[in-house]
Amino acid sequence: MLSGLSDRVSELKSLGTENASRDPNSSVTADDAEQVVYDEAKKSGSAAYQFDPNATAEEKAAQARAVGCL
Repeated sequence: MLSGLSDRVSELKSLGTENASRDPNSSVTADDAEQVVYDEAKKSGSAAYQFDPNATAEEKAAQARAVGCL
């Protein structure tokens, strides 16, 4: 029962941060929200990866191979 509650808290924390990042009156940025989602996924044991969005297609493919995505 408590593990389900913990999962729910993690999900709500991620959603709250995502919503705050969309609010123009909030100091929460999209990068902040992305980091929270990544951290919460890792804490729950999910596979979570971060890639450089400015990388070339070849660099992105190399990053994906390095973490076992391809």
